[in-house]
Amino acid sequence: MPFQHLIWDFDGTLFDTYPAINASVCDALAEHGVKVDPEFVADLLVETLGFCIETLAMQHDLDPEQLRERTDEIRSAVPLSERPPFEGAMRICRRAQEDGRQNHIVTHRVRDSLMSYLTLYKVDGLFADIITADDGYPRKPNPASIVALIDRNKIPRVEALYIGDRKLDVLAAQKAGIKACLYSHRTPDGFSPDFQVVEFDELWPILELDPV
Repeated sequence: MPFQHLIWDFDGTLFDTYPAINASVCDALAEHGVKVDPEFVADLLVETLGFCIETLAMQHDLDPEQLRERTDEIRSAVPLSERPPFEGAMRICRRAQEDGRQNHIVTHRVRDSLMSYLTLYKVDGLFADIITADDGYPRKPNPASIVALIDRNKIPRVEALYIGDRKLDVLAAQKAGIKACLYSHRTPDGFSPDFQVVEFDELWPILELDPV
């Protein structure tokens, strides 16, 4: 049976938010006279933003909390219109819904912020259930948030696929007892996703879903 429930990460998977995050980190560092390669920042962000900030603050003898606050201030000034959804992901969500399947989101982002994106781009109706940081579950790779979504929607684990762009997404999904697809051109060491795609078009056959 093909996957009936697609559980999505948000940042870097459904929405292209990383360029704004990356630029904000670089700009915050520049205010301290530090120039850093955006590709290096991107490699750190693959872990988490917190890991990225801590690493850069330690390397350049900066206060991590101040660097985080300034990064957030700069990022908040970037309009949502410059942080759009990935059209390839939206096409899959729409087609899955048309096919009678359900899309869900499990994210570390707070609900108000998440809904501002979904509402602006008129895609809020594509998602049957959403778990955010406001629900109070431990952060991934702890599987609690994914397990909670599975339980309250009575989802058979064999019918669920988690799609995310980071190692922690895959680990959380696998710990929750479901399959995971890594959306990334990077393959972190030390774990094996059930699937990996670099382009969203590669997901169609995995989902056994006709794109037309």
